[in-house]
Amino acid sequence: MRVACFIPVYNQIEELPTVLRELRQEKIPCETVVFINNGSNDGSEKLIAESGFERVDVPVNQGVGYACIRAIEWATERGFDVLVGIAGNGKMLPSEMHRVVDPIVRGEADYVTGSRFLSGGAFPNLPRFRRVSIPMVNGFVKVLTGKSVTDATCGYRAYKLDIIKRATFDWHAAWMNTYGFEYYFYAKALQNPTIRCIEVPITMRYPEKGKRYSKIKPFKGWYEMLLPWVVARFDGKGFRAPE
Repeated sequence: MRVACFIPVYNQIEELPTVLRELRQEKIPCETVVFINNGSNDGSEKLIAESGFERVDVPVNQGVGYACIRAIEWATERGFDVLVGIAGNGKMLPSEMHRVVDPIVRGEADYVTGSRFLSGGAFPNLPRFRRVSIPMVNGFVKVLTGKSVTDATCGYRAYKLDIIKRATFDWHAAWMNTYGFEYYFYAKALQNPTIRCIEVPITMRYPEKGKRYSKIKPFKGWYEMLLPWVVARFDGKGFRAPE
């Protein structure tokens, strides 16, 4: 299987050097890495351009969901079979990429997402708000999908690109451009009996107290993260049967 990794970046000049260094140091289980430069204007765009990695430049930031969509288009056009995504903010470890990719390559899963709360996972400096809110989101997800997950908000994911090719929903819809795409796609995968979804332990490291740890806007951001689960439960769309 051909595996590609994508990394969305929007103004991560402080964290990006660490991400680039670790990508170069580690033997990651993918053929190529593509950065989706989501309208950065703080110098991140220059670091990406000079990094030697593949890149897609989006002139104006349209959200992480839009970056995911562009990455899928990019990887599909080039014949990749699996796409894995990690954040550009340094919270996820490239050294752990094999944990989310290997189950797919071995034929054990179709959609893999990381969990900091499984045995073997870790979450240094996890803010108290996240420690309290994530289990609440997990419960929300179980009510809507009927599936138990331990870390519904973790963005360390890998999946077969064949899944999205079978979609009967419009995965280019504008409302998915922010946080909608990731969670809607995951919700649909969890609800589909032909898609094998699993969680694996990973590390999510957070900066020391007092430093910025997220670009999620209070209220608005969480609304955009929770809405896709509701829509996915009731819109009656999904995936065609595999051939």
